[in-house]
Amino acid sequence: MDGITLPKWTEFLSRIKMAKSELGDPDTLWYRGHPNSQFYLLATLLRYKNGLEKEKYLFNSFRKFSDRLLKRRDSEWETLFEMQHYGVPTRLLDWTETFGIALFFAAHYNQTHHPDKDAAIYLLDPVALNRLSSVPKIYRIPEDEESFSYTKIYWHQEPFAPNAPIAIEPIFINDRMLAQRGVFTVHHDKIDPLEDEFPNVIKKVDLDNDLIPSALDFLDMSNITQYSVFPDLAGIAGFLMRTSELESRC
Repeated sequence: MDGITLPKWTEFLSRIKMAKSELGDPDTLWYRGHPNSQFYLLATLLRYKNGLEKEKYLFNSFRKFSDRLLKRRDSEWETLFEMQHYGVPTRLLDWTETFGIALFFAAHYNQTHHPDKDAAIYLLDPVALNRLSSVPKIYRIPEDEESFSYTKIYWHQEPFAPNAPIAIEPIFINDRMLAQRGVFTVHHDKIDPLEDEFPNVIKKVDLDNDLIPSALDFLDMSNITQYSVFPDLAGIAGFLMRTSELESRC
């Protein structure tokens, strides 16, 4: 665990603290980890050139085919949460209330997918973000669904057309959302980098590639593992593959 005593690791944590200070030390702070610092904040639906054109098809088709498996959900947002959970492109972008969870996604997936790149942690003031759209609070879903309808606002722009992402707090409909303390931003139609467009509410802190071992040390000490982040069979399998010290024949 020598990595977490290195001056550069301490400096990284200081930069996280500084970013929070630059946001005004908000009472509510959300985090997101990126394994490649060259990526920017973009919901999966918007990563496709024709994503917006296919949005209604994806949503309606998912509801049609998943109805028997999931039982019909009265909440449109809960359907969207399920779509996000199973990898169907949506307007949602995942955040977490917990710094360690964001660090896991940045460091773990850097090691497995982008081992030669720097990673990054984003910090968000969700209350300040919502003020940009004249939204007075963080909507709680499905509690506030009557006044914040997915299809009315994002398909018909009623009663308003969002000009920025909007932060929402979901109920935890599955174990992963609970374990990850998952929250979301719902994205408008633009694909510009949010940290450039809204620098007063979003900050980015790079995690240098040579600090990934220190980050993994920190996660080990905090007992943040694949199983704790993904408390299901997939998480157990990944955890065992990482800790069993199997030796490949290749």
